[in-house]
Amino acid sequence: MATMQSNSLTSRVTDYIFDQIHNHGLVCGDSLPSELRTSTDLGISRGIVREAFSSLEIAGIIEKGNGRSPRVGMLNSDFLTHLLLHALSTKQVSTEQILDLRASIEVRAAEMAALRRTQVDIQQLHACVLGMQKSVSSPKDFVQHDLSFHSVINGASGNPLIEVFGGAMHECMQQSMMEGIVNRRLKSDVQKVVQSHTGIVSALEKRDSSKAGKLMKKHFAEAKKALRLPRREA
Repeated sequence: MATMQSNSLTSRVTDYIFDQIHNHGLVCGDSLPSELRTSTDLGISRGIVREAFSSLEIAGIIEKGNGRSPRVGMLNSDFLTHLLLHALSTKQVSTEQILDLRASIEVRAAEMAALRRTQVDIQQLHACVLGMQKSVSSPKDFVQHDLSFHSVINGASGNPLIEVFGGAMHECMQQSMMEGIVNRRLKSDVQKVVQSHTGIVSALEKRDSSKAGKLMKKHFAEAKKALRLPRREA
């Protein structure tokens, strides 16, 4: 009974903070009521308020700092990353299911990036491909360059939600991506992965949205096949 009451009070604090944000049109970085003011306004103990604030901070809704009132949080992938890692570790979802979600999001990201990318984005993508080329014998390094490649494209899409969801999935799939590289038996197979990324950069450079999407879709289909290969030790 006490736990249910505590949860109810915590929900009141959460609702209060959301109301403050929405009713006052607050944006990222704007100040929010302190724990003391929230406690006073709601007539709820500081301990309950502190617990609620901690949950909101973990979720990225608020940001707290020493000696100042909390502020409206900046959009980030931390909470979603933890959620996906939990789902994977408890076998509620599979890596292949997350890969399917990645594909649906990042194919669209490639199409959008082809129209919105900057020359700096293209330069960064070429650097990522070069890093992959130099790391064909080092799965861990290869995957880091691969992740950076996709992060640049997601950022170039201009949609912050693509960045958040993409970032969360990248974090929780690093191990499976390394397995996908290791599972490719021949060095030439890994080179084909590099070539597929080179093709995507070329399409982006030419602002060919349709081709960029098709090549990204093909890339994910090949990644799924590699994930299904018999596992080998790195």
